[in-house]
Amino acid sequence: MDMLTYLWRHRGGRVGLILLTFVILFAAFAPLLTPYGPNEQIRGATLSGMSWAHPFGTDLLGRDIYTRTLFGARVSLFAGALSVVLGAFLGIFMGIMAGYLGGWADAVMMRLSDAISAFPAILLGAAVVAILGPGFVQVAIAIAIAQSPLFARLARALAMIEARQEYVEAAASMGASSGRIMLRHILPNAMGPLVVQASLSVGIAILLEAGLSFLGLGVQPPTPSWGQMLADSLRFIDIVPAYAIFPGLALTLVVVGINLIADAMRDRLDPNHVTGGGK
Repeated sequence: MDMLTYLWRHRGGRVGLILLTFVILFAAFAPLLTPYGPNEQIRGATLSGMSWAHPFGTDLLGRDIYTRTLFGARVSLFAGALSVVLGAFLGIFMGIMAGYLGGWADAVMMRLSDAISAFPAILLGAAVVAILGPGFVQVAIAIAIAQSPLFARLARALAMIEARQEYVEAAASMGASSGRIMLRHILPNAMGPLVVQASLSVGIAILLEAGLSFLGLGVQPPTPSWGQMLADSLRFIDIVPAYAIFPGLALTLVVVGINLIADAMRDRLDPNHVTGGGK
């Protein structure tokens, strides 16, 4: 609750909260905000322009673009959140083990992290999806793997700092196991920067999901996805410009909102960091 209060008082955080809440509410209440289904084909309405019946027009199959944009928000938001949770779990596990145990654990975990980082995120995601096959869960796993090194490096640095603290030495002297020290002592004290990284990673994950869907490797038709809608709109952008404009605008609003919130959280958790967007 204190964090929400701070975000609302922070200029950038307030804008981010408004943007993100706006998109989340539209996604949550999508069935109530449109008379059409996301895959419903309206007879005689193929590639129609903006109108009262279809505010964003219709696509090649006569489906309402406004409706599919609303339902596409569900896919993007859930994919972004799920992939970050999975990536954070994997990366934090690797990083804390490497930072606290050192030695062979550090060498193995960090070389694995370096190997993953050697590939561009979109290329690595495409490779993982090519192996696992396209689909929502597969995309989330691919993005999680691509983002895990971000969490691994940060968690390692934080664990190395916390491992030198007196409370860790005291716990070790009292016979606490390495696992208990990492989970009960080091992790809770390292959560601030990790939470900020997670909030930033959600926006990146949403963009990666859109990119994979744009390439045909993400969520498969007929499930609506912003990236897939942008790919489909390329051939008809001169006929129905809204086909590309509104999914792209929705994607922009989400990413900008998440980044503003992440910047505000960084201001709160790191007093020495100044972005110029304070109260």
